[in-house]
Amino acid sequence: MADLQTIYDLKALLQLPLPGWEAQKMLMPEGRGVDGVPGDLQSASVLIALYPQHGKWYFPLIKRSIDGFAHSGQIALPGGRHEGSETSLETALREAEEEINLPRQNVEILGMTSPLPIPVSRYLVQPVVGFVSTIPELLPDPREVEQIFSISLEDLHQAHIHHETRQFRGKDLQIPYFKFHSHKIWGATAMILSEFRVLISKVI
Repeated sequence: MADLQTIYDLKALLQLPLPGWEAQKMLMPEGRGVDGVPGDLQSASVLIALYPQHGKWYFPLIKRSIDGFAHSGQIALPGGRHEGSETSLETALREAEEEINLPRQNVEILGMTSPLPIPVSRYLVQPVVGFVSTIPELLPDPREVEQIFSISLEDLHQAHIHHETRQFRGKDLQIPYFKFHSHKIWGATAMILSEFRVLISKVI
């Protein structure tokens, strides 16, 4: 069984001042704008859902379906925009249930990391951290999710930051990313995980 002390320690850390932008920007792509203020952006939430397996804590990531939208085909955390008067917690839990079949009532919330503005899609994303006590039966919603895979906290803690050159609007830009299995994680998801990695380095 994965050590529950890690969960208790992480919950305590999430109540303290967070690393925030200094940690997020370590994985910020070159040329990424930070224009726009929270009042200009739509609210969205994602869920980092920890679960125990093989004596470690894992969390799922998704590969989004090819749908033609801004983040089509990218690796992401389960999540999406707020509906109606939803809170950040409600959105994260609903989206995880819809996208990966994680029952919201099974998730215990530990806290939240720092919100991240995403200028390209005009969202302000609030990451939520929770855990479930048993291995969940994760199933992708085929309308939104092409694939689900999981990484451990140790995987994230030990991950190297890679870089590659991509061309955007005629310019060669340096893009930092994490690589897990055959997947490259960059952009907003990598920036969120960059801060989360700083936090878990204190508990594992």
